[in-house]
Amino acid sequence: MYSIDEKIQASLLNLMKEKPLDKITIISIADNSNVDRTSVYQKYRDKFTILQVIEDNILNGLDNTTEDTYQLESQKFVSETQILRILEAVNENRETISILLSENGDPRFYEYFVKFLVDKGLKIIDNDPQFNGLDARQKELLVQYLSSALLGLVKYWLLHPEMSAEELNNFFENLFRNGINSFTEQ
Repeated sequence: MYSIDEKIQASLLNLMKEKPLDKITIISIADNSNVDRTSVYQKYRDKFTILQVIEDNILNGLDNTTEDTYQLESQKFVSETQILRILEAVNENRETISILLSENGDPRFYEYFVKFLVDKGLKIIDNDPQFNGLDARQKELLVQYLSSALLGLVKYWLLHPEMSAEELNNFFENLFRNGINSFTEQ
């Protein structure tokens, strides 16, 4: 049995599959969810509040999957498993994330997702001695670049579900560790 919140959120996502957010009303969300409009308004101020709750739930779920993995023996953070865990969490929420990143989705979600990845990436890079030679700006640029690249790959992956999380992770890791030339060398 779904809660009223789950029905309302699912209704908004279903409607976003068909039309942009600016064409969706609280009335259509209520009708589609079989929840009366008064109940929708009691729980949410407007459709943007519903959307924000959905996005927060996704990002909080991703954040919970990326607890820092610190290896005592090597005294290093293990970033490889964090990327894979993020990808696995994206895969578990594939349909919702696909809708949020679609043309009918919320353009701000892309920015929120990049910020989430940047924050995680900076934490990893700040704790990894191999990046000690970079100043703060260089670290920020590197993490911004990698986060945007990873999210671009995630958007591609969402459209190609035959690719596994491990396959995408391996591609990204190879690109990060060995650069573009590793794909062109014989």
